[in-house]
Amino acid sequence: MKFYKLIIPVLFLSLISAFQIPCHAEERHAKEIAKGVYVITDFGFSNCGFIVTDEGVVVVDTTLSPYFGSEILKEIKAVTDKPVKYVINTHWHTDHVGGNEVFVPGAHIIAHEFTAKVIAQRKADQDAGKVDEQLKALGEFKFTPPDITFDNEKTLQMGDKTIELKFFGGGHTAGDIIVYLPKEKVLFSGDLFIKGSGLPDYRDDGNIDRQIASLKKMQELDIDKIVCGHLAVMSSTVYTAEKKDIQDSIDKLLAFRAKVKSYVDQNIPPEKAAEEIKFPAGENPFYKQKFSKVVIKTYNDIKNAQQ
Repeated sequence: MKFYKLIIPVLFLSLISAFQIPCHAEERHAKEIAKGVYVITDFGFSNCGFIVTDEGVVVVDTTLSPYFGSEILKEIKAVTDKPVKYVINTHWHTDHVGGNEVFVPGAHIIAHEFTAKVIAQRKADQDAGKVDEQLKALGEFKFTPPDITFDNEKTLQMGDKTIELKFFGGGHTAGDIIVYLPKEKVLFSGDLFIKGSGLPDYRDDGNIDRQIASLKKMQELDIDKIVCGHLAVMSSTVYTAEKKDIQDSIDKLLAFRAKVKSYVDQNIPPEKAAEEIKFPAGENPFYKQKFSKVVIKTYNDIKNAQQ
């Protein structure tokens, strides 16, 4: 199962030391975007957040490592003394689940069934001594699998907060879920949607067609604010996206797919397509080093769908 062997880009490792700055009381990182709903956009490369309810706190993603998980906990304690009851993993990538261990055994971890299986496999590999060398740069680190899973949807009712977890079919991974608060009209999209980005992932379980389909389903929800899995492309100050931004990503994904499909239709080898297709201007820089893999993955997905 190649899909769980995450290779951490050099970008991750260079950001770790830059971000490991202690939080001071006067420099809070959590930003309230709706009543009781907080987002943190500057920890461990990826975004995360938490929801404060009458019955406890729900954390959405734990970023890259236990260090950042501990920093999230400090942010929560600066806002409320209520305990963390649940942690939600939007997908299995390390930069969204690396801090899980900080929150157990006090909290339950929730994820899609696929996500839980991948994290459990990665933990088993880690326990057997099969650890990617780059993961060692994160320091003391233990994969901590979810203990509550679901297939299509799950609802948490906590005090006056209704928190809906929905699986639309994946796309960025095979187990992407979104976290939606219908009353507040806030949605945490994980990496299924990143404002300004229109590229699929290059790993085995990603799929451009499933991602487009999932984004279209996301559009059907009543949304005011979207917390993406990472900061908006080309922005370091925009903390949330809007519903209208989803269509921009769909359009970019469709344009990229059409470009790759033209090579498939002409039976030009995927390696040639990867050489000739240029990295889109203004696109998510995370994929620049892996762009040839993105092209080849998309090419093979399109070709396989036609068979």
